Amino acid sequence: MRNSWFSSQSLTQRLLVGALLWVLGSLVAAGILLNQLFQQHVEQQLNKELNVHMLQLITQTSLINHQITLTQDLSDPRFGQPLGGMYWQIEPTAPFSESLHSNSLWDESLQPPLTYAGQDAWFNYTDPILGELYVVGRRVTLAEADDDQPIQFWVAAQKELIAEPLQRFVWMLVLTLALLGTVLVLGVWWQLRLGLRPLHQLRGRLIAVHEGRSSLIEGRYPQEIQPLVSDFNRVLQSQEQVVNRARTQAGNLAHAIKTPLAVLANAAKNHEDGLAELVLDQVADARKQVDYHLSRARVAASVKTVGVRTAVVPAVQSLIKVLQRSYASKDVQVRVSQESDELYFKGDAQDLHEILGNVLDNAFKWTSGQIEVRVSRKTTETGASILLVVVDDDGMGLDPEQYTAIFKRGIRADEIAPGSGLGLSIVNDLVGLYEGEVTAMRSPLGGVRIQLQLP
Repeated sequence: MRNSWFSSQSLTQRLLVGALLWVLGSLVAAGILLNQLFQQHVEQQLNKELNVHMLQLITQTSLINHQITLTQDLSDPRFGQPLGGMYWQIEPTAPFSESLHSNSLWDESLQPPLTYAGQDAWFNYTDPILGELYVVGRRVTLAEADDDQPIQFWVAAQKELIAEPLQRFVWMLVLTLALLGTVLVLGVWWQLRLGLRPLHQLRGRLIAVHEGRSSLIEGRYPQEIQPLVSDFNRVLQSQEQVVNRARTQAGNLAHAIKTPLAVLANAAKNHEDGLAELVLDQVADARKQVDYHLSRARVAASVKTVGVRTAVVPAVQSLIKVLQRSYASKDVQVRVSQESDELYFKGDAQDLHEILGNVLDNAFKWTSGQIEVRVSRKTTETGASILLVVVDDDGMGLDPEQYTAIFKRGIRADEIAPGSGLGLSIVNDLVGLYEGEVTAMRSPLGGVRIQLQLP
């Protein structure tokens, strides 16, 4: 089950909670580690202290007439205080006298386990009276001894001696880590405020765009956010271009139908003969203009739509089947070659069909029976990848000056052939809206080659 803290929609809350958990976990781990290290340090220091007392005890022990005596008290006064926490004990072997012990043991004695290997020992054990003890043991043979019988020396300290400094250290450690944690949390909170400030600024800029006070998101942002801002500005610019193009097309449409309407109005006013035929001609002309400008307006509204792409080769094959039925009497043979199956046009499918449909229709209209279509991608000098569609026919071709003129509205290569002269003009306009390029040249087949460069 997901943590409710991290399911929050607040980015600040999620980052802050994550940082808090990380800081808390790190401080707890650091506290445990430091406590263990300090405890080991205290135990090592106690071990050194006990060994120093052990050396003092051995050097101040003498053997006179088989009697063990201590020539001088040890330096630590706790050895002389009853149950003072520091203890020593000497256990001779026969034929020596009885064992000796410090005054701090009072009427008790150390009874640690004697089964340890070697001459030295360091271990803990719990005495029923004295409690938990740290004990250092050593077997030594005194120089005054007539035989090699060793003497057992013990020096011990109560665990309570280090419990108090350990407890003080733990409290100091907890307070220090708590203070450090507070400082770290405040630092994280302040860092989050600084880090997320550009997002708050971005929100303010978006509100300004929404309210119409700005057309673009202004300002400079961190490099992690700047690409998003740049992409969003491109979307805003594209939307503005769509609106401007739609307004332009609406104005062009209104202007284009003024002439047919004026002709009809004058003819009706003057009662001219052949009014019906004139009306039909002007209505047909107006319809062509309306279709042309509506087509441009639709494309202007759909061009550069983000994330839209259309497979090219299936569109080419579909159009060829339709045109082969339309021009069945010419028995046109079409050969399609493609660089790969993964060739896409970055635009609307209807726009691609209109572009390719007009180009292929022009090729079918003028071909003598053979058409070649090649689809590929190429990389420009700037590193951009563009779609390349080349259509060749084996028709009668054009004069050199006509290769440019055929893309103008109303211009036809042959006035005898049927048509309005808008086909290649529409192609030119559509390709221009997609910031592409269309060119015409002589084809190796003898006719015309139309080359399209599209996104």
